Amino acid sequence: MKTKIYFTYLVLVSVIIATPSLAQKKTKKIVTAEFTVKGVCKMCKERIENAALIKGVKFAEWDKQTNKLKVVFNSQKTTLDKIHKSIADAGHDTDKLKGNDGAYKKLPKCCAYRDGAKKH
Repeated sequence: MKTKIYFTYLVLVSVIIATPSLAQKKTKKIVTAEFTVKGVCKMCKERIENAALIKGVKFAEWDKQTNKLKVVFNSQKTTLDKIHKSIADAGHDTDKLKGNDGAYKKLPKCCAYRDGAKKH
């Protein structure tokens, strides 16, 4: 009889201890952020948004009038630094990183924001 009570007690304690850790694994840490990304046109918008859509990013929208990118992402799958890096690798400057020079040189002339291309 004592063995059954002891065993039941151990099972209950194990369940109580395990439950919070299981709940934490299922909880998504959704984060919204906004930062500046340099660009000038509709092609820039498409390139910036596509570059931002790495694994873990749920939403990315760039406004060419304000040069602001809004992203919504799961912080357990990616980081804001990784999003900045992906955009910089596509040739666009962000608040934190300068765009990759090689990628920038491959941009169409209408997208050359560093060289004085105007918004259109």
